[in-house]
Order: sequence, then structure tokens, then C-alpha cells
Amino acid sequence: MQLAGLAVGNRNKYGNQYGRGSLTKRLAIGGVVAGLACGLICAQQQGKVSAKTAEAVTEWVRNEAIPLASAAPASGLKDMEPLGAVVGDARIVAMGEATHGTREFFQLKHRMLEYLVKQKGFTIFGIEANWPESLVVNDYVLNGSGDPQEAVNGLHLLTANTEELLELIRWMREYNEDPKHVQKVKFCGFDGQTAYVAVRNFLKYLEKVDPEGAKAAAKILNPISDAEKEKTATRKPGAFWDVEEDRVQGLLKQVESKKENYVRESSQVEWVMAQHNLEIVKQAVDLYAIKRQGNVSPRDLAMAKNVRWILEREGSNAKIMLWAHNGHVSTGMLGGGASMGNELRQMYGNQMLVCGFSFDQGWFEAYQKGKGARPFTVGPAPADTVDGVLAATGIPLFAVDLRRTPAGGAVDGWLRTPQKMRSIGAMYSENWPDGGFSEVTPRDFDVLFFVRQTTAVRESTRTVRTAE
Repeated sequence: MQLAGLAVGNRNKYGNQYGRGSLTKRLAIGGVVAGLACGLICAQQQGKVSAKTAEAVTEWVRNEAIPLASAAPASGLKDMEPLGAVVGDARIVAMGEATHGTREFFQLKHRMLEYLVKQKGFTIFGIEANWPESLVVNDYVLNGSGDPQEAVNGLHLLTANTEELLELIRWMREYNEDPKHVQKVKFCGFDGQTAYVAVRNFLKYLEKVDPEGAKAAAKILNPISDAEKEKTATRKPGAFWDVEEDRVQGLLKQVESKKENYVRESSQVEWVMAQHNLEIVKQAVDLYAIKRQGNVSPRDLAMAKNVRWILEREGSNAKIMLWAHNGHVSTGMLGGGASMGNELRQMYGNQMLVCGFSFDQGWFEAYQKGKGARPFTVGPAPADTVDGVLAATGIPLFAVDLRRTPAGGAVDGWLRTPQKMRSIGAMYSENWPDGGFSEVTPRDFDVLFFVRQTTAVRESTRTVRTAE
């Protein structure tokens, strides 16, 4: 493929003009892409990007980029129209984030949800939060019940207590209130990291259908029956959790074996909800039992199964947009095992679109050990990183479909080789030697969204949050 030059005045296929002139400040601070060392062979064998390869990748991205006018939700949807062909007939659109505390990432996901709902018939918004706690938020967006701020606070997430997520939830409520929108949009979590709310929900159901069984179950679940007890129990040895795992598994078998009787005393819907609450308990207990091994994949497998359960329950026409970290939505490996995105790709194939997020510089919110959540600032990304190569396009805000890469060339080789990319979770420290960068294979995403300059999320309450 003949690559165009990098002179000022280049236009991509959407007619937008970008070039070196827009990079003056960045070049002065972060260095030029052309100054990188090493050739393509070195890039593939030693993980270093040559100037030639970086230039080729940057030029290809510049030409293929779908520029976005703004991250702000009140920007309309016209600039997002080219994303229609990118989404296609996907049933799942998984939206990542390079940090858990970047305002523009949250806002772009809000805009994407509006687009998917209005233009693609999506029916569910799913977030990396505990499923039982999310039921309160869903009640608000569907029925207007309760206070949205209190519902959001109950999600217990860094991503939750923010103006950005609250604005999204209020938009969902406003959309559902309109009688012209017959198909309503639901809110759900797909995680299962804590048990006590699920325990409470399950025991409430069991007291209704099997009072004696509820007494026995309450004894088994007592160590995780409220927030303080569960927090204390997390410090118990692995042997305790091995026993608890077996006991919870026994309860699941009991609920299944007595399904007919329980449904007779309640309803099919109530039984399904109670059974899944107990499944969430099992997922949390499983994590407590294995977390000392450092393998996070059981959590990702559980999240993938929860997404599948949600879709199956909602029917064949259901479509869901997922909100989670890049590491979870990626189709690569994570923490010694398969990521949620990897599991879902095996389940749904090309019915799922995976979107990662990247940024050049700016600030974000994260936890600092012992000091709670606070803003951090990072400078321009190094030129030999995914973030730096995308920044070199000069386009401040865009999406690019990586599936359109010509097979076998330099660009394709770079995208299929592990590269450094910012991957910042709930915790961060300026003293980290890797600066928040991890080895990521870009083609583990179908699409990348890029933001040149970021700001931190805005807290929706005055509550001081601390890492649990």
C-alpha cells in the first residue's frame, strides 16, 4: 500500500485535515515519531517501534480515523453516524477505559449509549458493578423509584459516585419516561465481587417460600450477611473459604432441586432472581477462596457468564452495551487467564464489538494507597507507545476500526504485536516504575477511541472515598 506523506494539509477519508502543524506543542514536549529507533524486524522481535513503522501506523490511523466533535453528551449524534457501519449488527458493544477516573471516557460512553439506543435498538446498559446492587438503579431508570444519587452511591465504585455516570442514569430515566419509547432501556451490573446484598435478597425470598430452609441458609451465610461481617471474613484463612464454597454450592443444588415447590409458592421470575442472587454469592465466595493465587480470570469468567445470563433472560432481541476497564473488555489474556472479553468472544463471536480507550496526556482520578481517591496528572505519552502513536495523528478525538487494517503489512504486524499502552485501574502512584503502562496487543480490540487531552471525573457527592 502506498503511504501518503505527513505534510500539513493531509486529509483523511472523511475529509478532515490533519498534519504536523497541529502537533507543534506535542513535538516540543514529547519528541517526534520520526526520532524513534529500530526497524520493523526489531519491532517484532524486541518490542521496539521503528520510526518507519510508527509513521506507517500513524498515517494509516490518520486516514481511517472517525473524528468526533466532542466528548460531551449534549453534542448530538451527527458526528457518530459513521460508527453505524462499525457497529453493524453487533449484539454486544463492550466499551473499555484506560483509567477508572477519566471524564472524557465516561462522557464518550454516554454518547455511545445514546447512539446505540436511538440508532441501533440497544436495550440494556451494563456496567462493571455488582448485579444485586444495580437492581436499585434499574428500578429508578424504569420506574422513577427512589433517589438516583443514593442508588448510584450503593454501587460502591470509583466509577459510580461521579457526575458523569449520574448524568447517564438520568438520561436513561428521561428516555424511558417518554411514552413514544415503547422499548425501555434497562440498567444492570454484571459483576459479583461482594456477597452481602445478594445474601439479603436471597434470604428474603427463601423466608417466603421455605421458612425452615431459610433458617438453615442464614446460618451458612451469616459470615457474609452484612458489609462489616463480610469485610471481617475476608481476612479468614483459605480453609474457611473452601468450606464456605462447598456450603454455598449445596444451597444452589437445594434451590434447583426444590424449584417446582419454590415456584409454586412464588413465581418463575422470583425464583430466577433468587437463584441468580445466590449465584452472585457463590461468585464472591469463589473470589475470596482463590484471590491469594493472583489469578483474576475467575472473576472475568463470572462476569462473562453474568452477561450471558442477562441477555438470555431479556430475550433474543436484547442488545447490551458494556462498560468496564480495557483489561476486562479486551479479547486478550488477563492476570493469568482469559479476560471477560475473551470469554464473550468465544460465546458470541462477531456478534460482539470490543472498543478500547487510549489517551495522550491529562489528568484522571484514582486511589492512592492510604489517601483515598485523588486526581493524578500525566504528561504526553512516549512516542513508542500505542497512545503516543495515536497522538501523533494530530486528531484530538476520534475512533478507528482496527479490523480494516490491510493484512500482512507493517501496520497489521504492529497491531498484532504487544505494545506499551496506558492501563491504569483503581489504584495509581507516580512512583510506579512502569508509569501505568502495560504490554497490550492492540488487535485485542476491534476499535480504539482516542482522547488527546483528558480531565478527571467530577464527584457527585462530598463523600470521601477510600479503597476497600
